[in-house]
Amino acid sequence: MYNYKEEKAQTSRVCEHPGCREPAEHRAPKSRSERPDYYWFCLDHVREYNKEWNYFNGMSEDEVERFQRDAPLGHRPTWKHQMDPGMQESILRSKLNAFLGGKSSGSESYTKPVPRRLEKALRKLELEHPASMKQVKSTYKKLVKQYHPDVNGGDTAAEDRFKAIVDAYQLLTEQYGDYAGHE
Repeated sequence: MYNYKEEKAQTSRVCEHPGCREPAEHRAPKSRSERPDYYWFCLDHVREYNKEWNYFNGMSEDEVERFQRDAPLGHRPTWKHQMDPGMQESILRSKLNAFLGGKSSGSESYTKPVPRRLEKALRKLELEHPASMKQVKSTYKKLVKQYHPDVNGGDTAAEDRFKAIVDAYQLLTEQYGDYAGHE
């Protein structure tokens, strides 16, 4: 079985700091470009070295910025997602909008695709997606008054339309909330 402490004890490295003869148990990089080549120091001298070490020394601001931008990905290449950049932006805006509790962060917003049955229900109320629940309710009230059987004197077409409007409204109030535009 591998024993790290035994290996350290068997190592005969001496601290590379001038004038120091302590055992060297800690490594420190010689430079950014010469890795994996290291200096070996005792604990006190590696701490001193690390205080002065600057990985970005000699890099321009653009190089530092590029390094920091690539760091979360481990400096590995990435490929573009096969989505239109405008669509990506609108999806991000939509998610940010939802995260912020519906407060608008821009003029454009991505609308979640609506299932076909809800789209048909909206059309029965003479609306199109995205429609807010406020719009659904006000349109429903207007259409119910217009097609109510008492108002239309027994007209069967108006009665059928009235039933379709009521059914559509019930479906929308039960299921459309996640798709509705915010107001």
